[in-house]
Amino acid sequence: MQARGVALTNCAGPATGHVATAHAGAGGAAHTPCTADAGAWTAARVAWYGVAVLTLTQVVSYIDRFLPSLLVGPLKADLHLSDLQMGFLLGPAFGVLYVLMGLPIGWLADRVNRRALLATGVAVWCAMTAAASVARSFVPLFATRLGVGLGEATVAPCAVSLISDYFPRATRSRALSVFMSGTFLGAGSAFLFGGPLVHRITSLGAVTLGPLGELRAWQLAFLLIGTPGLLLAALLLSLREPARRERIAQGITLDSAGRVSLSGALHFITQHWRAFGLLFVGSGCTVTLGSLVLWNVALFERTWGWSVRDVGIATGVAFFTGGPLGTALGMWLTNRWIARGRRDATARALLAGLALAIPGFALYPLMPSTSLAMAAVFLAFTGQATAAAAGPACLASITPGQMRSQGMAIYYLVISIAGQLFGPLPVGWMTDLFADPAKLRYAMSIEALAVGVPGVLLARAALGSYRRHVEQLETLIDASAGGAAHA
Repeated sequence: MQARGVALTNCAGPATGHVATAHAGAGGAAHTPCTADAGAWTAARVAWYGVAVLTLTQVVSYIDRFLPSLLVGPLKADLHLSDLQMGFLLGPAFGVLYVLMGLPIGWLADRVNRRALLATGVAVWCAMTAAASVARSFVPLFATRLGVGLGEATVAPCAVSLISDYFPRATRSRALSVFMSGTFLGAGSAFLFGGPLVHRITSLGAVTLGPLGELRAWQLAFLLIGTPGLLLAALLLSLREPARRERIAQGITLDSAGRVSLSGALHFITQHWRAFGLLFVGSGCTVTLGSLVLWNVALFERTWGWSVRDVGIATGVAFFTGGPLGTALGMWLTNRWIARGRRDATARALLAGLALAIPGFALYPLMPSTSLAMAAVFLAFTGQATAAAAGPACLASITPGQMRSQGMAIYYLVISIAGQLFGPLPVGWMTDLFADPAKLRYAMSIEALAVGVPGVLLARAALGSYRRHVEQLETLIDASAGGAAHA
């Protein structure tokens, strides 16, 4: 579907598996087999409406993702679940399809209508959240969480690709930063509002709802949280599907339709591994540091005697304040460096965020009081938000338009694995090794420093490679646009 005001070009690619090339003739403009789209960009009000709806989608996805963690007690009591089974529901049940289906969904998003694909994903995960209300045992509940992970796997590949085609390079990072703020708004909403809502529903006791029969409090929570999300799926269809832009004709493997296969996307990334390495290492550190928050309840209980409710409220407030502030800081830094002609502006914002996040995450477990600990948590969340917002903007700057969705899927696969392998697990292992539960605080601090310091140094060392790749890609995009004008 062609967006109003955006001109599309006919892009006929070379033979399958062939690496596209372009040769400049005497006239100076390169005539290319596959060219970038020409014409005006999407109108600002239409583009920002799209960002608003996509950010809301991000918020809802995190609320649904966090919901089971608020229902651990009722689930264990009613379904007679063990801690191991709850562990599966909170982790692998969601993560398996979320990680494994990211690549095929990214491949699909580079080929089909992205708003329709995302709307389908939203409908799937919200329907599966609501379907958990009729689960009566572990296996059906596990299956619904698999469905939630499958649906949410559509968010990043589709949303980042859409936003990248709504906005030109100069303003794209701001839009992507706003979208990424939905991560913190969603997590904060789950802590601040989800807890009281679940508490209120629990106080109602069992409720009988027609053909659904008698529903326990936790079942009603799944139904009430999941069902309204179906309206979001319909709202997504009101977005405009923009033309796919910033395609290149050199140095990328295309099929006969001018598209990039998954193997072609992987080949492009390995060709430019230093530039992508900065992004993967830097964002992997960001996710790993952020996963330490999963130990917050245990940390504050063991160290300062806080209740779960107190930890949830304090963490939610930190998400709601540090998250938007970090996003705004990232936008300000990026715009400032762009104004100075820095091609690596988004990567610098990523590194600046890590420079704030690493000391925050390393220090807050060691603080002598809860007030100082929460001040350090605020610093950590601000830096994490700055770095997290810069990640997708970095990816958009170094990835051609033909493979942006697949690139985003690969990006999330890498950082999700990093977060799972190097996040909460080593903290638990070190705490057991110390043979003292009260030493959890030292394990968290060691983890933050052991991951953060080498990671930020490695990412900083690749900054020059990242900058050169951005410049090269912009040259190729402009050359392809020139080829379109002379075709």
